[in-house]
Amino acid sequence: MRSQAPAAGGDGGFHTAPDRRPRPGYSGRRRTGAGLAGLRLAGLRPAGLRPAGLRPAGLRLTGAGLAGVGASLLLLLAGCADPTPDQAPTECSVPAGSTLRDLDLQDSPETPWRKEDGEELLVYFETGGLEGRYVGLSTDAVDYWSVSPCVEAVAVASCPEDANCVTMVSVDNAGDDGESDGSFSGRDRGAYRTGGEITLHTGLLDRSSDNGALATIVHEMGHALGLVHRKDSEDVMNAYTSDTTDPEPDATNFVNLAVIYGTRH
Repeated sequence: MRSQAPAAGGDGGFHTAPDRRPRPGYSGRRRTGAGLAGLRLAGLRPAGLRPAGLRPAGLRLTGAGLAGVGASLLLLLAGCADPTPDQAPTECSVPAGSTLRDLDLQDSPETPWRKEDGEELLVYFETGGLEGRYVGLSTDAVDYWSVSPCVEAVAVASCPEDANCVTMVSVDNAGDDGESDGSFSGRDRGAYRTGGEITLHTGLLDRSSDNGALATIVHEMGHALGLVHRKDSEDVMNAYTSDTTDPEPDATNFVNLAVIYGTRH
């Protein structure tokens, strides 16, 4: 996902699903080199933007249960013409028939965590392996997602035992394509997410503004929580963000979390 400034499972087993996959046919402007030659966006990409972590070719969410979840999420797109909400939901509950909104159909589905009705989903993001700058930005990022009445995201140095845990690591490169500043790899069992890892590619992020790096972290945490890419080019969950992207998720993202995790009424 990225920036206008310097870029910046089968049942009973585990399945790792990186953040994105290359998409053939993209012919828009690209930031550097040929790294984006294999990507296509739903709309035009502003100059200077780079992708938010690429999913290696051939990888996709699989597995009995999990495949069904992906198919179910995509079927919900029939209602994506719903008007853009003005406000985030205040309760983890949505009307019967509510659907996910503004989804990028070219993105691979994500897997939800198991959550009991009436309970808040608690997910820890382990930051003990990050440098100070990224620890602070990750702490800011979880606060954005915790606005959701369905989710409490918490940044910790080390995850509690048996908790819903996403480990955060950094590598001094720009991803496999040379233009990715962040990626998420989910660990799933059957129909549910059981863990995952966010990789911050500091070869690009170190040159990003704090705002741009924060937007990257918020974006990858969104994937970890079960959200896919948005079509809205201005939104932090769009496949591309910039140093000027608002890192705060909009109301549609919180509605989508409520559709995934909320009760129906």
